[in-house]
Amino acid sequence: MLCITMRKGDYFTIGEDVVIQFDHLAGNRIHLNITAPKELTILRGDVLERGGGERPACVYDD
Repeated sequence: MLCITMRKGDYFTIGEDVVIQFDHLAGNRIHLNITAPKELTILRGDVLERGGGERPACVYDD
């Protein structure tokens, strides 16, 4: 697993088509901007699990 420390405005890429940028921190919430092709499905973990999907093995519990 890759753990990234970021500052406001920092970003990283996944492949050539996905960009994730740190926007801001508000309390205990982080706001990210994600740019990806429309064909790529992006789901929050809670939405995935509520729909019957399984939590990826690499995701740890708080």
